[in-house]
Amino acid sequence: MSPQPSTTGGRQRRLALQYWWRLLPVFYEFCYNTYVDTRQYQVTAIILRSREYGEGNRLITLFTREKGKVLAVAKGVKKPRAKLASALQHFMLGQIHLARGKRFDVITQARVLDPGYGLRADMDAFAYACYFAELVDEAVEERQRNPALFDLLTEAFARLAQGCAPDLLARYVEISLIGMLGYMPELTICAHCRRPLSRLDAEGDPVWPTWLGFSISAGGALCPDCLPAVPGARRIAAGTAQVALLMLTQGLAVLDQLQLSDQLRRELEGTFRDYLEYRLERRLHSVRFLHGFGEAPEAVPVCEALVR
Repeated sequence: MSPQPSTTGGRQRRLALQYWWRLLPVFYEFCYNTYVDTRQYQVTAIILRSREYGEGNRLITLFTREKGKVLAVAKGVKKPRAKLASALQHFMLGQIHLARGKRFDVITQARVLDPGYGLRADMDAFAYACYFAELVDEAVEERQRNPALFDLLTEAFARLAQGCAPDLLARYVEISLIGMLGYMPELTICAHCRRPLSRLDAEGDPVWPTWLGFSISAGGALCPDCLPAVPGARRIAAGTAQVALLMLTQGLAVLDQLQLSDQLRRELEGTFRDYLEYRLERRLHSVRFLHGFGEAPEAVPVCEALVR
């Protein structure tokens, strides 16, 4: 009599298959959540600029607190009734949800925290906001986290919208940015001979000469004796270095207290903007826009920093 085939193995397989189907939804949910968590993320971001990218899409340059500069695609925002279009205007501050993509990440949701209306409604504020946005865009590489620079830009936009003197605010942003990049020029000692630029009087207060020199290539201010010895150096008022030091030590609060002549304002602009462009190794397109926005409307140049 031949032995009967055992049914134990078949019963075990049926039980395993039964439990597998019960565990399948749990396994699916685990895999889905893990995939979503790694593929999607949320950032606090400022819209620096945007440009066309394919049919109906725009490529947005975000400057984020969490991940630095991020290039992301906003799909379909040029189409009528696009939900994301109103939340991705220039200079807006918002919470942005993104999904990782092969080349560029994709913006999926956006919630406005500060619409930045004051920066787009006033021509002066708009021109300087263009300049600040280009400064940050040119100064940082993608995915380089810099919370201090994010806070600087956020505060600068807020003060600009409140009516702060835009030219002095621009000098503060330039000087602060130079320091954050590690290129702070010498302002207390001569960049050539290394001697102090000021001396102390009997009461311990600093006494400055009337004039100093400034050399972009040497990396800062020069004493009067070294000015003729450094090729390409320019003569500046000692007040230029003093104002820069005040901005560095006292921050934005000092801007409302400064009463500067037009000549000193122009000298501050030329000195530190030229130095910043030298360190960035590029010319800033929005400078031409700054110089032209006061002309007749038909002569105002396009702010290339936003559309190039």
